[in-house]
Amino acid sequence: MNESNYDDQGLSKGRWPCIDHSFQFIWPGEVDLARKGPFCNDIVRLFDGIQKAFSHLGADDRACCGQDEVAVEIFLKIDLEKKEVILDRLFKYCDLDVHIFTELLAILQRHFPDCYLVVPTLQGYELAKEIQRFLGSPEIECIYIKADGGETLLMGELLQGIGFKEILVGTERHYLERGGAEKRRQELGPGRELSMYHQGPDGEEEILWMQVRIGLLRSSLPGSFETAK
Repeated sequence: MNESNYDDQGLSKGRWPCIDHSFQFIWPGEVDLARKGPFCNDIVRLFDGIQKAFSHLGADDRACCGQDEVAVEIFLKIDLEKKEVILDRLFKYCDLDVHIFTELLAILQRHFPDCYLVVPTLQGYELAKEIQRFLGSPEIECIYIKADGGETLLMGELLQGIGFKEILVGTERHYLERGGAEKRRQELGPGRELSMYHQGPDGEEEILWMQVRIGLLRSSLPGSFETAK
């Protein structure tokens, strides 16, 4: 097994101050290694676009990013031995004129169409909606929930009857009954993700996180760095 980070491809931490990023690459052979350079070139273009969009923000939007002015977090591990692209973290702290998930997904589909997208700790409602919109309903591998009786990890047979789309519907209903998701987002402030909810046998349960998996070619996305918003 071969493993590396992306610093040797020009993806150094200091090049894009508004982006906190971590990339790890695992490949079994030289054929797979050949994907690394073109992938990194596309990531550089994406990051340049994010940094440019950040430079056009006003003081109020920059303030949402905190004192360090980190606007975006992207933590990614590409394991070609397991045919997995593991998205550990994707979050945007302010309103940038870049549709980051769409751009990133188009790059991943272009270079790793034979892989699965795995999100090991999916928490945010917004990212879950993006996955559903552009890829469809992923397989839920486990869910960590919080209910009146405490916190529980659901796996295997305990997941029967729990669907990804149904979770999104239940979450939308939860926020509509309380004034809408935007109201809750404003209450939480920048840097906090909207929770998801599920109607369990004993009432509504908050989903603290869930691990999901779906093939990257479940849908087709046009990769356009200039037009996607």
